[in-house]
Amino acid sequence: MFVLGLVVLNAAITKRFEVTPDLIIFQIKPDTEVPDFSPGQYVALGLPGSAARPSNFPPEAQLPAPDKIIKRAYSIGSPPQQKEYLEFYIAIAPLGALTSRLAMLHEGDRLFMNPKITGTFTLHEVPADHNLILVSTGTGIAPYMSMLRTESSWTPQRRITLLHGARHAQDLAYREELLALAAREPRFTYHAIVSREDPAWHGPRGYVQSFFNDGTIVLDPRVDHVFMCGNPGMIDQTQKYLEAHGYTVHSKRVPGNLHLEKYW
Repeated sequence: MFVLGLVVLNAAITKRFEVTPDLIIFQIKPDTEVPDFSPGQYVALGLPGSAARPSNFPPEAQLPAPDKIIKRAYSIGSPPQQKEYLEFYIAIAPLGALTSRLAMLHEGDRLFMNPKITGTFTLHEVPADHNLILVSTGTGIAPYMSMLRTESSWTPQRRITLLHGARHAQDLAYREELLALAAREPRFTYHAIVSREDPAWHGPRGYVQSFFNDGTIVLDPRVDHVFMCGNPGMIDQTQKYLEAHGYTVHSKRVPGNLHLEKYW
């Protein structure tokens, strides 16, 4: 544990990997043991207002208190059995109070991690013999990586399909890992799509929800649970489509087959 003024920094960066300059995968080790959690859950990370920001980022309209922790919640991408670190896939926003500071962190640098991991965007309420359709945009793929990397997600009767949308091909984090998984696991299907013109991309172009409209994904609400994580606009549009095709948003009071996690 490291105390900076009145701020307790209780975790350290063990690895930083840049998918692009604006998309970073961090592996972070808390000073205590990595706590138990369920795939799909999240935890708050933080830095003090005094933490440095890149000099080329726009100035903040309002400076935060230097000794106050700026906290934001991020989905965990590593599986529960990984006890050396927790992994996070984070988009850097130049005007983001926290991410503009996270952009400066490298291996060995310290930050705050909430000891409590929480969240209900998990597979607990999905019957073992039902399939998963995992829909994501951008960094919304993170909770699905935790699910896919966890053996208990792979029940014998279950098929899992992952849909990932991004602006450009280079933004499709984890692509090589997912292609390798699809090649060796017949129960898994991976579809990626980019929304911008990109000479490096030779796959489908458009938005991730188009996979439902073009017949790529044929759903059966009796046996398929759909999870959606990422851009709220994508979630709102796809939710309307799915509700018109027999899906119900899941909640504690009303169990359903449509699970939502909006990222901002």
